[in-house]
Amino acid sequence: MRLSQLQDFIAVAEHGSIRAGARARDVSAPALTKSIRQLEEELHVPLLTRTTRGVVLSRYGEAFLRRARLIATEARKASDEMSQMLGARNGVVRVGATGGPAHLLLPAVLTRFRAQHPDVLVCIDSGVYPTYLDDLRAGVMDMAVSPVPDEGVEREFTCEPLYNNDSVVVAHREHPLRNARRLRELVGSDWVLTGQRMHGPGAAILDAFRAHDLPLPRVAVRCDTIGIIQSLLQDRHLLCVLPRQMVAGRLAASGLVPLAIEDKLPSHTVSLIYRADSPMTPVAAQFATLLRREVHYLSNMADSPLRRQG
Repeated sequence: MRLSQLQDFIAVAEHGSIRAGARARDVSAPALTKSIRQLEEELHVPLLTRTTRGVVLSRYGEAFLRRARLIATEARKASDEMSQMLGARNGVVRVGATGGPAHLLLPAVLTRFRAQHPDVLVCIDSGVYPTYLDDLRAGVMDMAVSPVPDEGVEREFTCEPLYNNDSVVVAHREHPLRNARRLRELVGSDWVLTGQRMHGPGAAILDAFRAHDLPLPRVAVRCDTIGIIQSLLQDRHLLCVLPRQMVAGRLAASGLVPLAIEDKLPSHTVSLIYRADSPMTPVAAQFATLLRREVHYLSNMADSPLRRQG
């Protein structure tokens, strides 16, 4: 089994046809077909099912694709690491980050990292836990910075705690319930919820209402993009729970304010997550080091934005 065969198979799987995969690999369609057939013969299973509209993965192909992507990614990382050890200054670092860490940590980290590695491309993927796990598992993402549920993450990942993520209820300053002090005053309101989970990070308000034996909030919108949430809250009738650190600055400038809710809201630990069984490339490891240093710096400020409130 050759690496080129795996790359051929991945190209066909991702592009949906032999012809499109061949264009992506810059080879002829017959050559790509031969490569895939040799791979199927070696594995003794059909990886693809040919249809009039292209190809689809068999159940064997679905399983093999996960392994093939991991192998191809690790091969690329190994090559990048050797080049970087020899002094090469280029490469790629891919980071997943939720809104809070992206707002609080990444600007300063990126400034320092770019000063040290101007030729390295940094790709930042926004989202919420657990959307990053598949990309981390496949090796296409180097690390993620995200709140994690109380039960933690799968054992295949290393999870380094960075800081505690306090949550606040956010509304437009002209929202009719802007002066509410208790969660029960918010019963019946419409909410923007982040993520697809019903517990843990992204669903803090659901957990809070459960803890106080209140009827679950009415979820009007699910959205993971902070810019869109910021726009949605302009209608004066929606509420949302966001990290406390995000409410100052940009969100405050758009008319959004935290409600002085006296009931305790759930908090989760923001952690640095990466694969436990695969070392980072040197440039990715340096990015992770700068993240840790930024957390340490912010934690020691007199008016630290990481210090827990209340």
